[in-house]
Amino acid sequence: MSVEAVNQFLQKVAEDQSLQTELASVLGTPNDRDLTTELAKQNGYDFTSEELWAEVQKRQAELTQKQEAGELEMSDEELEAVAGGVSPI
Repeated sequence: MSVEAVNQFLQKVAEDQSLQTELASVLGTPNDRDLTTELAKQNGYDFTSEELWAEVQKRQAELTQKQEAGELEMSDEELEAVAGGVSPI
C-alpha cells in the first residue's frame, strides 16, 4: 500500500503546480527525504522516507535503462512536469 501512496503522491505533484513549488523548496536540503515525506503527509499520503527513496531509485534505474536502450520518450504528463520546472522525482 505504501508504494501505491508514493506513486499517488508523485502523480499529484506532476499535476499540481503549487505542490511542485513546495516540493522544490525542500529538495536538495540535507533532510529532503524526511521533508518530502512530511509534505506528503500534509497532503494525505502516508509512506516512509525509505519507501519514497526506494521508489525514486527504482524510477531512476528504469529511466537509465531506457536511456541506454534508446527507448526514452517522455509522456505529455512528464513534459508538462519538466516545463513546470520540477521533475516528479
